[in-house]
Amino acid sequence: MIFNTLLILAVVSTSVDSTDVRDADGYEISELTSQSPPTEIYKLGLAYYEGDSVPEDDAKAFELFQKAADQGYAPAKHYLGVMYYDGIAVEQNYQKTLKLFQEAANQEDANAQYGLGIMYDNGIGVNQNHEKAMEWYLLAAGNGSFDAQNNIGTLYYFGKGVTQDYDEALKWYQKAAEQNIALAQFNIGGLYENGYSVSQDYDESLKWYTKAAEQNLDLAQLAIGGLYQNGNGVTQDYDTAFEWYKKAADQGNQEASNRIGRLVMNDKIDDTGITIYSTQETGLTLGDLEDSLGE
Repeated sequence: MIFNTLLILAVVSTSVDSTDVRDADGYEISELTSQSPPTEIYKLGLAYYEGDSVPEDDAKAFELFQKAADQGYAPAKHYLGVMYYDGIAVEQNYQKTLKLFQEAANQEDANAQYGLGIMYDNGIGVNQNHEKAMEWYLLAAGNGSFDAQNNIGTLYYFGKGVTQDYDEALKWYQKAAEQNIALAQFNIGGLYENGYSVSQDYDESLKWYTKAAEQNLDLAQLAIGGLYQNGNGVTQDYDTAFEWYKKAADQGNQEASNRIGRLVMNDKIDDTGITIYSTQETGLTLGDLEDSLGE
């Protein structure tokens, strides 16, 4: 199974006086004024955004990003767009996100170009348009976005906006995987598992899934569990399958939870103490559920 990188737009922060604040490298950030360079204003905003060496403060980050953006600084426009996208410290507004990303993208900001690709790819705030998504992903990739490289591969994999081409998909996945993008490593594993563009090779598939799983990617953990459950390239081992499914389920992967349930119901593993994982936290074990069904 192949997946696109999602647009992850998390923000963090807290109020503190901007005097005598130190950045992540330990240098003092003097009190900023409206005449301060936008790079310095942005830098302090980023510290509040990430909670890096200062308390987290969404409102303060937004204020500083706005000041830097007002001076035309592209990275600040991108982060403002992110905050509008997620509705953090401001009301969610995809149209403002689109405008800010567009401005920053036109200034060659790779993150904004990638963000526009995501919006067109998924029809967020715009009509879905895979050709447009590809255009922005290619620009972002050319400016150093490794996540964009992965997503270009996925458009080729599915033939969205381009002619379906597994060889081209593999090429782009490899570019991103070389930069340690977990999702690209997982996607290469999927190509080997299914024999698309390459000869089917479960050993090679496991190798790539493991690289991604080591970065705690739940999809890769799920895939490794599947290899052990089915004995593909490894000795069939339901207990090992369960261990990998549990890693994914602990991260909220519902398919992993479902597979654990099926292993128990089919008497493949012992259900003692196994927690039911679901989108609703029941706190019950599978054993509890079986007991209730038998009453």
